[in-house]
Amino acid sequence: MIFVNNLKSVSDQEWSTTEKYPGVRWKFLIDADFAGSSGLSLGFAEIAPGGDLTLHYHSPAEIYVVTGGSGILNKSGELEKIKEGDVVYIAGNAKHALKNNGKDTLKFYWIFPTDRFSEVEYFN
Repeated sequence: MIFVNNLKSVSDQEWSTTEKYPGVRWKFLIDADFAGSSGLSLGFAEIAPGGDLTLHYHSPAEIYVVTGGSGILNKSGELEKIKEGDVVYIAGNAKHALKNNGKDTLKFYWIFPTDRFSEVEYFN
């Protein structure tokens, strides 16, 4: 099966937020709960200036593809600057956090090797 999620359908989707991650919002793009995908899930997130995806971990590995802005990645205690154009691999069960310390919105895609995001359990 081939599934194409065009920009119009993405822009029509509702943003999700939680108080647990201040300044962070996200959309699901490719996910079995929404699009019948299998083996991979993909979403798009934005972190406003000063926003914080606080320290957490989960069993599946994850990839970030940064498409705008910049920030500080805390990856198992190691701090690293990330910016537009960077691709970040996070091993399974590695503690990580992402803070937007810039003036522009930090934008990135995330990819999980799961059918659906709802299968990913976050731990602090």
